[in-house]
Amino acid sequence: MRERIVAAAKRHRQRAAEFLRELIAIPSASRQEDGIAAHVRKEMLSLGYPIAEVDRFGNVVGVIGDGRTRIIFDAHIDTGIIGDRSSWRFDPFAGEMKAGKIFGHGAANNKGGLAAIVHAGAIIKELDLAADATVFVIGSIQAEECEGLAYKALFDVEKLYPHFVVLTMPTGMRICRGHRGRAEIQVTLRGQPVHASDPSKGFNAIYGITKIVEGVQALNEKLPQDPFLGRATIAVTHIECEDNGPNHLPENCRITIDRRLVPHDQRKKVLAQIKELCRGTRAKIEIVTYDRPSYRGLRLPIEKYFETWSLEENHPLILAADQAYKSVYKKKAVVDRYVTSTHGVYTMSVAKVPTIGFGPSEESFSGPINDHVKVDDLEKCMGFYASLPGFLPDTEPIKIPKRRR
Repeated sequence: MRERIVAAAKRHRQRAAEFLRELIAIPSASRQEDGIAAHVRKEMLSLGYPIAEVDRFGNVVGVIGDGRTRIIFDAHIDTGIIGDRSSWRFDPFAGEMKAGKIFGHGAANNKGGLAAIVHAGAIIKELDLAADATVFVIGSIQAEECEGLAYKALFDVEKLYPHFVVLTMPTGMRICRGHRGRAEIQVTLRGQPVHASDPSKGFNAIYGITKIVEGVQALNEKLPQDPFLGRATIAVTHIECEDNGPNHLPENCRITIDRRLVPHDQRKKVLAQIKELCRGTRAKIEIVTYDRPSYRGLRLPIEKYFETWSLEENHPLILAADQAYKSVYKKKAVVDRYVTSTHGVYTMSVAKVPTIGFGPSEESFSGPINDHVKVDDLEKCMGFYASLPGFLPDTEPIKIPKRRR
């Protein structure tokens, strides 16, 4: 079977590469994914998927097989903003192919993984590799603005419950079994908006918030480290002021803080660290709640405090993934961790569904200078994804409500 899977991946190589270039050509910022969702669904149907739907939130859901073991292969279809276009060394939407690599916005994060799982699903169907499994191929949305939110919709709204989840965010072809958690914290400091001609009569919130920013920078050097997940970090990612005009001090100033968490970090302690930086001020400190509607209009408010997660090295899903890897690559897999944050904050941290990551390209390539995927990686990933269902352990049936058609 290994030879048949490898041969099928080779057959799909060219079309998967063309599909990736098509995906790159479709702008797909968070909450504007309707065009790319329709294109992904069209590709699934053209490849013979028995079911290819768009759910109430806007995720694309392809289904192959109806066996007892249920596995999700996920890739998010949205991208961040491109920023200053002049900083790109290639057209971000052209899907330029050069030296066996496809360049473009979102190539690494996460359209390369998306192209690979969509065509791996076709291989699974062609070779009847899902006889004992139900394979869900998910093009998830809104991950760039709020990771995990798509799975709040899939699990809690659509009642799509799996035994296992495979994330295809870039891993450099390694198997990733966890990553740090993430807290998004907002600090607001009120000022006295007096006229700038006599600033001594008021309180300049910019000066006050600057001291807090300096404290955040200093705190980053003192945070703990986990042997596997790495070091906790903290950074200011956004700053804004209430605009009272150029002749007045601002009424308030607000910063957003990204705090990466390690296992021993606790919510109370994390907030206490920020409060200490704000001591002597009347700053308002709060965990950000995300409450923006999807492109289909559904709102699912979620607090942006996400715990760390990791799957033990000897978990059956890790062992199955290693066997699938060996069957394709004829060598042992490297097991590692993500540096960035993924949907695993919901699938594993909240829902406790065993989750791993395996994807083409590298995490560090998600940017204007080097955003690309190797076509070789697409082919190899297709082989791995198609092989994995055949190595999954026996599972107990999941009691679920009937799926909405």
